[in-house]
Amino acid sequence: MAGLKPRNEIRFILNGEHVALTRVAPEQTLLDWLRLERTLRGTKEGCAEGDCGACTVLIGRLSAGRLVYESVNACIRFLGSLDGTHVVTVEHLRGDGDRLHPVQQAIVDFHGSQCGFCTPGFVMSLYALWMRSPEPSDAAIEKALQGNLCRCTGYEAIVRAARAISSYGKAAKDPLSAERKAIAEKLAAMKDGERIEIGAGKQRLVVPVDADDLAAVLDKEPGATIVAGSTDVGLWVTKHMREISPAIFIGNLDGLCAISEDKGVISIGAGVTYTEAFSTLAKRIPALGTLFDRIGGDQVRNMGTIGGNIANGSPIGDTPP
Repeated sequence: MAGLKPRNEIRFILNGEHVALTRVAPEQTLLDWLRLERTLRGTKEGCAEGDCGACTVLIGRLSAGRLVYESVNACIRFLGSLDGTHVVTVEHLRGDGDRLHPVQQAIVDFHGSQCGFCTPGFVMSLYALWMRSPEPSDAAIEKALQGNLCRCTGYEAIVRAARAISSYGKAAKDPLSAERKAIAEKLAAMKDGERIEIGAGKQRLVVPVDADDLAAVLDKEPGATIVAGSTDVGLWVTKHMREISPAIFIGNLDGLCAISEDKGVISIGAGVTYTEAFSTLAKRIPALGTLFDRIGGDQVRNMGTIGGNIANGSPIGDTPP
């Protein structure tokens, strides 16, 4: 449970820098903050609805004690959801000395870029893939690029680049691998057991500590907007200009992010993402594995939650049928 005095700042790591923000609007997206306040403009705005992948960044978070990096859409990811994470943008990529990063060099050598607008997003999606699978199959490459759109090169040149990345360097020697232990320790230190409360009135956000604290917050704020993966709520803001304050961010909330199986019964926490649920559900219900591979792209599956997809009651929801 939270202490008596809530914390009034969001804390995370941006590339190699510790960030603490006391002024965060509930609807403020990571994309806008990166471009407008930090001048990190390699992250592009294309569709502003999580479709094109031009805004792809990596988010590192602790999951069951492990540091996991996943590609996400910065255009619909809210700043309020970033506490205790490591945000990695394309500007953070670096090779040995003055060389390009292996992913970047492969894209150059295999002519995977033309106008270049979408290229940073492709680079970040391939970076995430390369980190977890240095020698990916063509099927894995195609799956990793489902959430990235390009109108210039066609995808064959990009796929050829993806196949060749490991010939330019080893994923095990990448800075994100070499610094993993240190980053994990820093993220763990950020978990101070305090509820986060920022702002007031129509500019208020809350990040509860755990499920019990969430219940306490909702008891006082029954009309609040609950935000888990924001793959839907993000569009409420970017496309419909809806107010979501007070917003309660529950992504990665202790007690809501576990999936387990006991005596043939699968229990899925409300905060479990498609990516996290995939292996368990695909093993027990093979048809679901095929379906999950067609829900959005990796960025959407890494953010979107099964509980949120059911709870929002959308007539085009993927999981309720």
